[in-house]
Amino acid sequence: MANLIQSIEIENLYLAPHDKAILDIKNLSIPIDQITAIIGPNGSGKTSLLKTLSGLQTNKNLRLQHPFESIFLLLNQVTFLKMSVRDNLAILQDAYPRIHDQMIHDVLQRFHLEHLAKQAATKLSAGEKQRVAIARAVLVDAALNVLDEPTANMDPATADFIEDQILQLAKQGTRFLMASHDMGQVQRLSQYVILIVDGQVAEVDSTESFFKQPQTQLGKDFLARHLGWHP
Repeated sequence: MANLIQSIEIENLYLAPHDKAILDIKNLSIPIDQITAIIGPNGSGKTSLLKTLSGLQTNKNLRLQHPFESIFLLLNQVTFLKMSVRDNLAILQDAYPRIHDQMIHDVLQRFHLEHLAKQAATKLSAGEKQRVAIARAVLVDAALNVLDEPTANMDPATADFIEDQILQLAKQGTRFLMASHDMGQVQRLSQYVILIVDGQVAEVDSTESFFKQPQTQLGKDFLARHLGWHP
């Protein structure tokens, strides 16, 4: 059965640390089907928006509404405790008693981590850490997973593997909101895009429509810079 399209509603989001506005969004409705991508130039506020949606940042007048019972945030810089890969997964059992040992064994296999299970998680490569992080998200099984550049700084084979896992999870009903600088990845994975420029929403559209014919000049300029797009 296809997922029903849900949405995240935002009003009065204004973040200005050190008196410099990094996000200024009066109203935004983010459609969430399977995978929705947030795109924009570096420094446009993508990560700050993800943190706000996950409850890590806020402001006094912010109104945030969504139907998701739980949200799991996976930032680009993954942090692990100084223990083994398996123990970094097993520690989730303290907060989520439904996670049992067989589930941990299964995700270690799914993400090709069995041979690294006893290795210190802090010593892993960037790609290996990301595989552990996605495995952790699978165990938590949140209603919405929020990902910040999920394949940044990865070799192509590892990036392809992570993309494939995200697609599989999305088809199984897990919803994702992700920031990405990789326009090819955005087109491969997402159904909707949100373009953020200088802390403001420039465009919200289906992925297919946006990459075929952006509706705003900011959208056209962005694609021209990143893909050589022209009407």
